[in-house]
Amino acid sequence: MHTDEYEISLGREITLCRNRVKKLKKSLEKLEKQCGLTTAALLEILETSDASEQPTLQSWSREYQELQYWQKMLRDYEAARESLKWL
Repeated sequence: MHTDEYEISLGREITLCRNRVKKLKKSLEKLEKQCGLTTAALLEILETSDASEQPTLQSWSREYQELQYWQKMLRDYEAARESLKWL
């Protein structure tokens, strides 16, 4: 059963996800600029070395993982909203 409540709720979740993705991207860009590294380069460094003693790198990695999570949630919510159009 399709109601406007579903679309309204999904719309709110999509807005939340988009805002979180935007904030995380901005934060990662700031870190990249400060450190002179891309996030991809950081991930390579973390794979090949012990960076556990460097809290900035660990924080950067967590933010990147969080970004991946929120991007997936956004895709899922957008797909759910799109599926409502067919009901």
